[in-house]
Amino acid sequence: MEYNQEKNAIQVGELVAKEIQGLLSEEESAILNNWKNQSVENQEAYASLYTQKEKLLARLNRYDAPKALERVLARHRKNTGAKRIRTYWYAAASILVLFTTGLFYYLNTTKTIPTELVSAYGDDVQPGGNNAYITLSDGQRIELDSMQSGVITLDGKHTYADGTEIHSSSGSENATIHTPVGGEYQLQLPDGTKAWLNAASSLSYPVRFTGNERKIAITGEVYLEVSPNKAKPFIVESEGQQIEVLGTEFNVRHYGTQTITTLLQGKIALTNEKANKRSVLIPGQQAMVSVEATKIQTVDPHNYIAWKDGFILVQNANLDQVCEELERWYGVKFFQSDGFHNKERAFISFDRNVLLSTVLLSLEKTYGVQFSVKGKEVYVK
Repeated sequence: MEYNQEKNAIQVGELVAKEIQGLLSEEESAILNNWKNQSVENQEAYASLYTQKEKLLARLNRYDAPKALERVLARHRKNTGAKRIRTYWYAAASILVLFTTGLFYYLNTTKTIPTELVSAYGDDVQPGGNNAYITLSDGQRIELDSMQSGVITLDGKHTYADGTEIHSSSGSENATIHTPVGGEYQLQLPDGTKAWLNAASSLSYPVRFTGNERKIAITGEVYLEVSPNKAKPFIVESEGQQIEVLGTEFNVRHYGTQTITTLLQGKIALTNEKANKRSVLIPGQQAMVSVEATKIQTVDPHNYIAWKDGFILVQNANLDQVCEELERWYGVKFFQSDGFHNKERAFISFDRNVLLSTVLLSLEKTYGVQFSVKGKEVYVK
């Protein structure tokens, strides 16, 4: 898609999003109607987009883009010494980009929105989204609705946030929620604690908290807002460490060989089980736990939970680090040409809801590389 076509598609998508939400001004309505009346093809494309009204409205109502964007822009202002990527942020169009990209192929090629996405790089890849399943201790597996953003477990039952019951877990004492590569989901535990799971993550929990403590186990990356209860400490187990809290907000990330815990509010006691070392964190501190040691440093904690707000943010990142993030979210695999070497580092921040091609365009300009995409394989040179 040419730049002007892509820009036009995003602008049309933004107007349709506003129309769906009932926020379209008279001037914007005139612009949209003028675009529709330019051709029969535009009218057909609009109709095909508008058939997604209920699905899109559900996603738009869950996505606070202006708030999330302001957080990212604030982080950009703090990171003045690093090379940056700046993308065009459209509150509604970031969600509709999957549809608006297809919209212009509808106009310019087959007159139908393609099931396979293409771009200047060859193929294109949709971003991840709400995708998860729950396994119960009795062996049952529950596939969660991708149009819902979260699940609540209370009194042995699992329900969606809108009250729809998913399953009664009366025969199971424990459960695990899993997100695959390219998936994310929210969970509210029986005590009211809220958890956000990033891609390729899991959280194991009892369907009822009994006894003198509340204990869960996690893999991957999970953000937690723990409901306070001094009589029942909250215990989080992850690879090589255990965290004890009373009531707090923190993020735990374990991909690879290191576990990174970042504290936003409250206080936690973290134990490195291999090194047998206990450390207490206060807000703004981060612990990096490996087999050898525990390293504690002071950070801006909001930089490490951008994923929860719908953004991928990596600081002082080389291209390999960025590619690892993209592999988890877009479900792709990056391959570098023989002899490839890139030393460039940058402050990277972009919307997780855009097509992969949008991200690659920015990365090319920042790292001075070229990409091509074939299916789920991305080649770098």
